[in-house]
Amino acid sequence: MASRREPVSVILPTLEWGPVPEQLAAQLRPGDELLVVCDSASDPVFGRETPERVDILAAGEPEGCSGKANAMAHGMERARNDRFVWTDDDFDHGPNWLDRLVAAGRERGAASVVPCFVGPGWWRPVEPMLLTFLSLPMYLGVGAWSDWAWGGGVTFAREEVDVDALVADLRRSLSDDGVLTDHLRPVATVRSMRAAVRVPGDWHAVKHRVVRLARIPHLYEGFVGMFALSVLLVALALAFPVPTALAATAVAGGVYAILGVRRWTFLLAYLALFVLLPTTASGILVSEFEWGGRRYRMTDVDDVAVLGPVEETGR
Repeated sequence: MASRREPVSVILPTLEWGPVPEQLAAQLRPGDELLVVCDSASDPVFGRETPERVDILAAGEPEGCSGKANAMAHGMERARNDRFVWTDDDFDHGPNWLDRLVAAGRERGAASVVPCFVGPGWWRPVEPMLLTFLSLPMYLGVGAWSDWAWGGGVTFAREEVDVDALVADLRRSLSDDGVLTDHLRPVATVRSMRAAVRVPGDWHAVKHRVVRLARIPHLYEGFVGMFALSVLLVALALAFPVPTALAATAVAGGVYAILGVRRWTFLLAYLALFVLLPTTASGILVSEFEWGGRRYRMTDVDDVAVLGPVEETGR
């Protein structure tokens, strides 16, 4: 990895200090800054002692946007450098992660890591579906996800975006990914960088995460075509269960191999076909869900209501 590069502002929304802030702090170079953004001074991370070049900021309560979008907006307002990295605290940032992403951004413009959402429990039958219909299209550069800027791992330069307009849009939106994608396109996918994002597996968390992940692309891109495809796949699965199960498992196995996900859950691909139908339907029909300890109503990409706090279910 190059020994010299431009200074970077890394923005990390999190409520607690854990392994990821430590990993990122260790990867900072002279001139870099790590902005750890929480909600308020009552959060566990706020006020703690930090390594050099790390600042902890409190964004305040969101109004008309998600807590994460509010945090990213606050971080962008405070960032000093001309290259930005957005990331999350729910996957491993191994050695040279920051340098690799910045190098990709310098070479290709705005550049995004590929997320692979994996988890236990009720998440297992959802996993093959999302890897096939979200992660793989991003990786291959096809479909609606081919040009997506995933806020969990993305880099871009100040000259590539109108920062004031980006901040304004973040403060009236739920999806930091969607807003950033609208402002950055085209976005290059860094195929060599795939993030294994560990998600909770309890029923409540899975239900709300699935609704959120379906609602966002429906409002940004339209999900009617995907719903029609899910109806067709379920019909095939019911009419021809054995060949459909074999084909679905083989396809999922190939997807897992391409993405480098070494998990047995590809064997649940047949079951995942039946998960796809209610998932796409929820994206079209359901506008309320919980995320990061708050309940939201999302009726359009820039029409978001914060309905109030709920029991913490994971950011």
